[in-house]
Amino acid sequence: MRIAQRMVSRNYMRTLNTSLSNRAESLKRGSDGLAFFKLSENVADGSRAMHIQEERYQSTQQLANVEDLMSELNSVDSNMASIHSVLQSVQEKTLMALSDNYGDDKREVLAKEIGKLKEQLFQFANSKFSGKYLFGGTNNSTPPFTASDDGKLMFNGVKVEDIFKENDGKYYYLTDPNDPNSKKEVKNSGDIYADIGLGLKISSDMQADPRTAFKVSFSGLELLGFGESVEGKNGTQVPNNAYDLLTELEEAIKPPFDRNKAEDLQRQLIKSTDNVGMARTDMGTRYNFLDKIKTQLEADIDNMSETESRLISSDPAEEAIKMKNCEYVWMAVLQLGSKVLPSSLLDYLR
Repeated sequence: MRIAQRMVSRNYMRTLNTSLSNRAESLKRGSDGLAFFKLSENVADGSRAMHIQEERYQSTQQLANVEDLMSELNSVDSNMASIHSVLQSVQEKTLMALSDNYGDDKREVLAKEIGKLKEQLFQFANSKFSGKYLFGGTNNSTPPFTASDDGKLMFNGVKVEDIFKENDGKYYYLTDPNDPNSKKEVKNSGDIYADIGLGLKISSDMQADPRTAFKVSFSGLELLGFGESVEGKNGTQVPNNAYDLLTELEEAIKPPFDRNKAEDLQRQLIKSTDNVGMARTDMGTRYNFLDKIKTQLEADIDNMSETESRLISSDPAEEAIKMKNCEYVWMAVLQLGSKVLPSSLLDYLR
């Protein structure tokens, strides 16, 4: 009889503990909002949730990259706008100098003003954002643009007028002007690419596939111009880059005024100004593309968060019903215990 009572007591306590445990788990799910707490409790939904969490983390990192790039492009546009404004101001002053109403004294003043604008152009070309030179290619350690001893513009240590571009899209110069085989690539003149969620692929030569990455860098060479001088309409030689062009324009306006040279420089200046405008258009196209990628990534992150929530979150209404059922079971077990267990400890020990 006592053995039977012990068995009944043990079974009852096991049922009581199970009911209490179920009630506690239901209460925890309701308060924490989670459908399960261990992967073993729901392997299918748990595995999917982990996979979604990984994808969301990657998308979040890509979104951060896109937002940083958009901030950088805003700085690029600001400096391009400043360069464009400088060149337009020089155009206006050159037109004044070409006027017959201007004498040597006034042209001398205009030449000095152009010299100051040239220095501003130089500063904007070497502008930085977050410690990175905006127009320096892969060069982040030193200013990309410098001036040689004779006042010529240099890019990463090479005179801009000596630089040429090949069909491979790279910039070269000749270490020996008389030897066409002495071609050498301009240091740090390559492009920089970033992963923004386009499925980045790296080629065998460790270069990013442009179709799967976003081009971050803006070439200062393309912005200001490069290469040998060209012949103007009046037969004078004019530089093919904005900085050297302003240098020669400053000298042409000074007395004695060289009208033919100034006119040819003015025509080339208009082309350089238009070139900067085209670069700004390209920048705007890139920015709009990034804005679309940002919108897409934000939508993807929201969708993944909703999917994850559906997989791991508990339904409040369902948990409330489960909680009520657990309470009913708990009360039923207590009522059952009052009937099947001895009424006192002495009766149990008897």
